[in-house]
Amino acid sequence: MKREIWFVVVVGALVGAFAMGKASGQDEGEEKGGGDPMAAWMEIGKPGPEHEHMKKAVGSWTCEVKSWSEPGAEPTVSKATTTFSMSLDGRYLMQTYSGEFMGSPFTGIGYTAYNRANQRYESIWMDSGSTGIMFMTGEEIEAGEVWEYKGSFFGPGGVEVKSRTLLREVGDDQRIMENYSDFGGGEMKSVEMVYRRAE
Repeated sequence: MKREIWFVVVVGALVGAFAMGKASGQDEGEEKGGGDPMAAWMEIGKPGPEHEHMKKAVGSWTCEVKSWSEPGAEPTVSKATTTFSMSLDGRYLMQTYSGEFMGSPFTGIGYTAYNRANQRYESIWMDSGSTGIMFMTGEEIEAGEVWEYKGSFFGPGGVEVKSRTLLREVGDDQRIMENYSDFGGGEMKSVEMVYRRAE
C-alpha cells in the first residue's frame, strides 16, 4: 500500500535537520550548578559555537529530491529551493522551503535551534500539506561531518510514525540528507535530498 502521506512530514524532517551545527560539551569554566542563578540563565541564553556553525547555511540552496513510497520501488524525483536566515540575534535558523508534491506546490517553514541547556539540537517544521507541527531532536555523531535527528509524526488515524534523519556535510556548498521512516514494519529509506548552494 502506498504511504503518500509520509512525504509531507518527511520533507519537513529533512529540511528541519539541514542546518545542524557541531554539538559540543559545556564551555570551559561554565558551571553546571551553583553560583548566581541569573548569571547561569544568561549564559545558556547566549549563542555559542554551534550557532556560529549554523550561520554557514545562511543563503539560498537548490535541492534534488528522491522519495520512495515503499522498499524496492523506483524513487520519485523532484527539485526544490531552500533559503536560510538567522533570527533573534543569531539564536535560531529559520528556513523556507519551496517545491512540489504530487504535481502541486508544496511550501514549508522551519526553525532549528541548539539548546545550550541540554546540549541538543531541536527543530520544528510546518508546511502546506499538514496541520500539525513536527518536533525533532538531534546530535552530532561524527565530528564536524554527520548529525542525526530523531522524532516522529502522525499519519491517518493518529498512527505515530518514527522518523530518523542523517545529515552529511560535504564541504561548505553541499549537504546530503537521508530520512528513514518506520510505519510499523521496520525502518525504510523514505527521502534523499542533495543540497547545493545556489550561485
